[in-house]
Amino acid sequence: MMKIRLNKFLSSCGLGSRRKTEELIKNGEIKINRQVTTKLSSTVNPDIDKVEYRGSILSQVSEFYYIILNKPKGYVTTQFDEKMRPIVMDMIPDTYKRAGVTPVGRLDMDTQGILLLTNNGDLAFRLSHPSYGIEKEYLVDIDKPLSESDMKKMEKGVYLHQIKKKTGKAVVKPIDIEKKRLKFRISEGKKRQVRHTFENLGYRVITLTRTAYGPLSIRGLKRGAYRSLKKNEVRSLLELVKLQGHS
Repeated sequence: MMKIRLNKFLSSCGLGSRRKTEELIKNGEIKINRQVTTKLSSTVNPDIDKVEYRGSILSQVSEFYYIILNKPKGYVTTQFDEKMRPIVMDMIPDTYKRAGVTPVGRLDMDTQGILLLTNNGDLAFRLSHPSYGIEKEYLVDIDKPLSESDMKKMEKGVYLHQIKKKTGKAVVKPIDIEKKRLKFRISEGKKRQVRHTFENLGYRVITLTRTAYGPLSIRGLKRGAYRSLKKNEVRSLLELVKLQGHS
């Protein structure tokens, strides 16, 4: 087999997206043939080289898993938490964890709703990359009616003082007469973007639920429950990021 980039190999072993595995490399947590490497440009031949992570020899994943979780509030979207808070990984069976399944992207602790988890590192990397513009839909409850002028600002993009960046365009649709409950769609994923968008315009977000991620929906999935994706759902995700044939 030809040599491949180390981050791609680590991702194919279920250690997460390529971006995440690059952090493992930079932190000196990866060994190639018993030698620690911190070079992101490192390459390996999976048929010959022995790659280690925390004392375990890594091998490429033989089966990909794809699940969605209806995340409740109060859970942190991470694999480990030094503060010992509840984490989303506590809500899925050990079978998936042993296979290297990890969350794709993040939902903050106070946000609930759909979260995709997989051990397909190539898919996770592409879904998280801004260039693919994966659409996310949220249900937002706010403390006062949304004005027409503020809705137009959101549709054009809002400057977020917290991260010193302007958002892209959003699609905003009130779904009640008072205009305090809204559907909010974006195709990017800046940190706490939805909350910061409303806060910068003087609104307090009471409840935030992500209801859809790309072609996936939490319709029919109870809070705290998970399910495996159907074949057609997996196919739709792969096609969305031009990874046909990688299921």
